Amino acid sequence: MVGTLWLCAALCSSLCIGLAFEGCDVVVDSSICIKDGATVLLPSARRDGRVLHYRFDEEVAVDSSGFGNHGVGPVAGHSGFSGVGSSAYFRKNFVYLPDTKSLRSNEFSVALFVFFLKDEESAASADKVNDYCPLVHKGIRTAALSECAPEIAVNPKDGRVRVLLSVESSQTMEVESNCRLQPHQWYHIAVVKDKSSLTLYINAYVRYNPLPLYVGASPYMGKCDMPVLIDELSFYTKALGRDEVQAEASAVLGGVEPSYVAIGCINCGKEEAMKSCPQGYHLCNKFELYTGMYKTTLWFMPVSGGYGAALRLSIPANRIMAAASAEPSTGVALCCANLQN
Repeated sequence: MVGTLWLCAALCSSLCIGLAFEGCDVVVDSSICIKDGATVLLPSARRDGRVLHYRFDEEVAVDSSGFGNHGVGPVAGHSGFSGVGSSAYFRKNFVYLPDTKSLRSNEFSVALFVFFLKDEESAASADKVNDYCPLVHKGIRTAALSECAPEIAVNPKDGRVRVLLSVESSQTMEVESNCRLQPHQWYHIAVVKDKSSLTLYINAYVRYNPLPLYVGASPYMGKCDMPVLIDELSFYTKALGRDEVQAEASAVLGGVEPSYVAIGCINCGKEEAMKSCPQGYHLCNKFELYTGMYKTTLWFMPVSGGYGAALRLSIPANRIMAAASAEPSTGVALCCANLQN
């Protein structure tokens, strides 16, 4: 057996366990044991509802979910999230997955890690184009037709995030985040659609489209020049719960406990801000903003800096309203959890 494995390593380019990949030289239906089970090669564990998982650790977009939804197109490897494995580097290129029934679901979730790069050429292009560039797009975008199920896009000029979702009557719902993503740091982005709502609580009824899924860019936005790293892309045919999203995103929050902060309203007054905080939260005061959260992000904040929370969320500090503080009188409501004694 050892000799056979050595021969495979010398002659074969790939070894597949489980569902066959088009480029496999050897296919094994179950498992491979080395030295009486001292080392065992098995298929990856399946996560409930996940039908696509691109780790981007191989030269092509291999699906690790177990459903065989492998992408088409080469992957340019780059530094992986948390220094583990590889991420995929995209710049005016993409990988795509032709339509597959396993991605058609009334409920879905898309989650990925992204790291935005910027150089003089891409910065000049962002200033000139000033438009949204897709990270993930399932559908088609032309002057006459727009099908998105969904599209997650970023404006590289200011870091705004936008989600598009096609709904009834050939209409498209648009959701724009209040956060502004900054270059040269990892972010976790998740879009969750259940039967009646999209993230950010936008009601919609999703319509399936028998169109490809594009990752990294799309052929419909050729004017975009947005260099970006993408890692650990997952597509689920269910609505992920809050705990699941927080658990996955916690690694990029700089030590801030995921449920400690919530955003209430934006572009609102102080009275509305205090009412906008969800149950179990209150409008943060300056002590909490400077101390409770500032200390957890000390590695990221200079001593003379503003609110650590604001910078980590890429929200300008002068836009955050604090309880018992007159200025600013309008802006963003940042809500802190009610901590138990």
